[in-house]
Amino acid sequence: MLYEPINTKKNYEKIIDQIIEMIKRRQLQPGDKLDSIETLATHFHVSRSVVREALSGLRSMGLIHIRQGVGTFIADFNASSISLPITTALLMKKENIIELLEVRKILEAGAVRLAALHRTDEDILELKKALLGMKENQLNEKKDYDFHYLIVKASRNTMLINLLRSISEIMIETIRDAQKIILESEINEKKLIKEHELIFKAIKHNQPDQAEKHMLIHLEGVEKSLSPYIN
Repeated sequence: MLYEPINTKKNYEKIIDQIIEMIKRRQLQPGDKLDSIETLATHFHVSRSVVREALSGLRSMGLIHIRQGVGTFIADFNASSISLPITTALLMKKENIIELLEVRKILEAGAVRLAALHRTDEDILELKKALLGMKENQLNEKKDYDFHYLIVKASRNTMLINLLRSISEIMIETIRDAQKIILESEINEKKLIKEHELIFKAIKHNQPDQAEKHMLIHLEGVEKSLSPYIN
């Protein structure tokens, strides 16, 4: 069997990653002017064409805007861009987090109904194992996301699965922030696990209405806990 070698990141992608990291660290702020193409090429030890390719990628992501004859500037972050790389999730504005929570309610409320109708015995075993992991070990964002992913997987809808995967990194980061707030408030870890348990039981017993109800209660509780920080 023949295998193709794995290619490392191209130079322009490395430049994009570095500039994104500088934005995340607030070393570059909206309105800041980037160095000239010539200066950037010297700094990164690449050709000017590589820098132009990197700038073109950053512009398509909505992270920079180029003013002809003036220069290249850091733009206001726009998480709604479909071509935006997941690694920039930490740059999300408050309104983008609100939109993400809305997307989760729409996507997961529908998915959990389908899961309750189409789940297999194997799905139930996987969900039970994920739930047990939450109970036995400290709840974290990865375990939380994995449980929700298994629900969407049990829906047997490929489009829904791909949609969830496309926002998975942003979801995990948002869940992490939410849990820090929730677990420090009156809503504790046991309550979160109980909400997941009710969702699981409704799926197990093929109760789509109950599954949707408990999913919305769970997601609206997360949204309520975050509301002081995003409104």
